[in-house]
Amino acid sequence: MKLFNFSLLKTKYFWIAVVIIGTAGIWLPVLLSLLLGEPIQIDEIPINLTTFYISIYFAGCVDTIFRNIDLLDNKYELKSKLVSIIGLILLFIVLIVATIWLKIEKHFVVPLILSLFGSFIGLKLWWDNYQEDPTYNEIIREESKEKHGGQKWKQ
Repeated sequence: MKLFNFSLLKTKYFWIAVVIIGTAGIWLPVLLSLLLGEPIQIDEIPINLTTFYISIYFAGCVDTIFRNIDLLDNKYELKSKLVSIIGLILLFIVLIVATIWLKIEKHFVVPLILSLFGSFIGLKLWWDNYQEDPTYNEIIREESKEKHGGQKWKQ
């Protein structure tokens, strides 16, 4: 399976809902500034990126915890995954604090790099959590077919 198979619903959802609509707080101010002839506030981009990745990063960590609790029988493996998630959460906190602090101190490049790094981790967490299409798996499809007659549901 290709990483970004654009015929898959998950890939379309990822690019449309998560990336394009999710980053509206980043590109919309730039677009409106251009349309209104106002100066673009480039120094705000790191903070805008940070507010973007906060939700997907944190949700990705929580989803990973719940998925591992439900799927893992091996207590050692579960503990190992939880320690990894705690590490990601601590990294998340450090990234946010460092980005905001450096922004307040009038830095631009380092906060931008930190916010891009956090965004990449958040998007990767989202992608990994939904790699096997849990929202659209066979059990849900079968239940939907039974409930709704199944005539219009495709595999």
